[in-house]
Amino acid sequence: MPADLPLADELAALTVRIADLLLTHETVDEAVSALAQALKESVPGALGAGASLMDTRGRRTSTAATDPTILQADQLQYDLRQGPCLTAWAQQATVKMVDSRTDHRWPAWTRAITDLPLRSAISTPLSTPDGAIGALKVYSPIPDGFDSKAIRLIELLARPAALMLANAQARDAAERLSDGLIGALGARDAIGTATGIIMERLHVSHDKALATLISASRRREVALHQLSRDIIAGGEL
Repeated sequence: MPADLPLADELAALTVRIADLLLTHETVDEAVSALAQALKESVPGALGAGASLMDTRGRRTSTAATDPTILQADQLQYDLRQGPCLTAWAQQATVKMVDSRTDHRWPAWTRAITDLPLRSAISTPLSTPDGAIGALKVYSPIPDGFDSKAIRLIELLARPAALMLANAQARDAAERLSDGLIGALGARDAIGTATGIIMERLHVSHDKALATLISASRRREVALHQLSRDIIAGGEL
């Protein structure tokens, strides 16, 4: 992206790109990965970038990093339960780390990344009207590696990205629910059909046939719906 674009034009171009990336990826994980890569390419001075979605307890639900070094730094934050990304998410505010060697807010984490080529970072929350759903972060190999324009760019980018990711999460949840319902209905239908087959084979009542099916499932240590499908396919009890 040309460095001489005014911030408003740069943001507009970047937002269009992000929207296209997030809306065309089929899963949340793919969208988060695309967002991290776009962030790295868009912020001057960034060694790498990451994007994470978190639940209400701060546990990751989806995360992506552009480089192994960034992935390691992020993993250390989650393992140690401290770091600029988690602080940005918890406080719903942008966090700037000027120099990892002089910043004492996250002592265990900054000690852990001493051997990594990371000296400064910006983390900003992915905020929606219902609260923060995660955070974006960029890292630099030099102290104070990001200027005020970079910080503003990340903050402005995070707003539409958060809304689009929240929509993607809702879409994925609805699809999982739909798949679960379809599976449950399929299992119920299979059990009902298998019960009917047993009624015909043994000349027993519905209740007796279902009890026989359940007993066979326990005896053979096979899931009830699986045994039902086996019987429908011609298998024996």
